[in-house]
Amino acid sequence: MNGSVAIVGAGVIGTVAAIELNRLGYEVTLIDREEPGSSGAASFGNGGWLCPASIIPVSVPSLLWRLPSLLFGKSAPLSGNLGFAIRNAPHFLRFVTSGLTHKRVRHKAAALSTLLSDSVARHQALAMEAGLAQLIRKDGLLYTYGTERAFRRDLGWWRLRRDLGVNWTFLDGKTLRAEEPGIQRDCFGAVLVIDGGHCIDPAAYVRGLADYAQRCGVHFLRAEVTQLIHADQRLVGLETSNGTFAFDAAVICGGAHSRPLAQGIGDDPPLLSERGYHVGLPPGQRLRRPVMFDDALMVATPMAGGTRLAGQVEIAAPETAPDWSRAQALLDLARGYLGALPADIRQPGVSVWMGCRPAVADELPIIGRATNLNNAHFAFGHGFTGLGAAPATAALVCCSLQPGRATNPQNSPFSPQRFPARPGRAL
Repeated sequence: MNGSVAIVGAGVIGTVAAIELNRLGYEVTLIDREEPGSSGAASFGNGGWLCPASIIPVSVPSLLWRLPSLLFGKSAPLSGNLGFAIRNAPHFLRFVTSGLTHKRVRHKAAALSTLLSDSVARHQALAMEAGLAQLIRKDGLLYTYGTERAFRRDLGWWRLRRDLGVNWTFLDGKTLRAEEPGIQRDCFGAVLVIDGGHCIDPAAYVRGLADYAQRCGVHFLRAEVTQLIHADQRLVGLETSNGTFAFDAAVICGGAHSRPLAQGIGDDPPLLSERGYHVGLPPGQRLRRPVMFDDALMVATPMAGGTRLAGQVEIAAPETAPDWSRAQALLDLARGYLGALPADIRQPGVSVWMGCRPAVADELPIIGRATNLNNAHFAFGHGFTGLGAAPATAALVCCSLQPGRATNPQNSPFSPQRFPARPGRAL
């Protein structure tokens, strides 16, 4: 036995990490205030994509001149609370500057490719092991383009993806209509990501993985972690809503809720909660494979219970009431692409969801050892890529915990040490 490890957060990142650490001989306890796969978690409501092409960040040199089209209009994909944005202006400034040059974008894309390049194969192997193979499909993924101009705008990024190993091909409009007759709008064409795949029920997948982890010997504790207890620059335990527990190490995988625990031990990751929405449509054969409609920045994914529409970026405090007009915007957009759909999110058979993504200012997750405690580790901040990146992230967590195998913080693009620690909070 390598010692006891607490994993804080039972989303897909924490659950897969628990499986891998248990495999290495650690005594693992998975801790969350909710059951795995619960409806409030990002692991429940994501678009289900397992996409090796999801490596181009949102912040690119052209972002500033595209902002008006992203912000304004009834169905614009980006919205938010102005006061919240002003209060967090340093975060958004760092976000914009992280993609101001092509060199910075290439750096981030290369880093993300190490997490996503073989995500489908990793998930297929994990799902087979856990008895969940039916939930992972490898049918490819489509990015549609309404005009040649829109495709040309992105062609440089697709070439960068190919340079980083992404296998894709272009389908002209006629071929696209034959491949996806459910798309009613005429398109110039689409990029088919050949090695892409998707999960047809993310909530069931996370629940199934958690059940498998517990069958393998992982413990589950339903509690809220309120503090990391430390002494002499070492973590000694966790304070939770169900009592205090001793552990030899801990991994913080709490997604958008991770920052307060990191701050409590001296790190200060620039992490905000970014809200997203989805709409679940009644069962019906609309698409053969998942599709991103480029000009709408919306994905439509065939799921076990029907088609899921996902997208929207809302900048607002987590406690703010959902703005269901954002979900209605998704449905309105989808009708323009998929034809006859329900007109209103309140109609029978239509479901809606809102949840929080963990958004790091430079769009790279935080994975590695904490600055001040050599037995506390982080694995959070994956934004849109948490599901796909979970297996590779778990492998990095395993390396971080094993003495002599931790990545040099100065050489890791995901290192917590790329951000300054909190002033006056060194332990």
